Amino acid sequence: MAETTEPVPRVVRTQAMRRAQTRTRLLDATIECLIELGYANTTTPLVCERAGLSRGALLHHFPSKIELVIAAVAHLAARTGENMRRQAAEEPTVAGGTTERSLELYWQNFSGPLFYAALELWVAARTDRELHKHVYDFERILGKSIRGLSESLGTPTAESRAAFNDQMELTLHLLRGMALQRILRGDDRERRRLFELWKRTVLTALGATGG
Repeated sequence: MAETTEPVPRVVRTQAMRRAQTRTRLLDATIECLIELGYANTTTPLVCERAGLSRGALLHHFPSKIELVIAAVAHLAARTGENMRRQAAEEPTVAGGTTERSLELYWQNFSGPLFYAALELWVAARTDRELHKHVYDFERILGKSIRGLSESLGTPTAESRAAFNDQMELTLHLLRGMALQRILRGDDRERRRLFELWKRTVLTALGATGG
């Protein structure tokens, strides 16, 4: 007797699901363009081509290029934040506690696509006042989110919080500088050696009591 198989139920996509998928395709295509081609060469027709969508579909979600690129970098930042939270939950506690775990998460997540996509917007924002306002607002929100994540790894004491946040902010500045240098010099081992030196400096400054 032949076996009967149950039919696989067909997944019916709702309108909201289709909108979300379209939006994600547009944002992913924009990130690809920013990283590969730069801000000036990221055009809405090219984004549509890469996403396989019509210009009408893009304009329905993002009426202007500025809104598109800001949303794209925010989209990538959200993914980076989710990745950092997952890593924070999975990784064991290390000798330096909260401080060293935060530094390692920063190293792993702020030397890649997020930095280079954001860099394109920072450079363009220098001479574009409208873009400058959007980038400033975005960076302020992102910075607050990053500080909150660092503290969530093991909240520093009230006395050490200000110093802890200052050191994390300085670390972001350092990583941005290193990422810029990587454009000209691809010496990853030397960059990592210098970051280890920075880690020891931070741990000493905070007494390795960040958590």
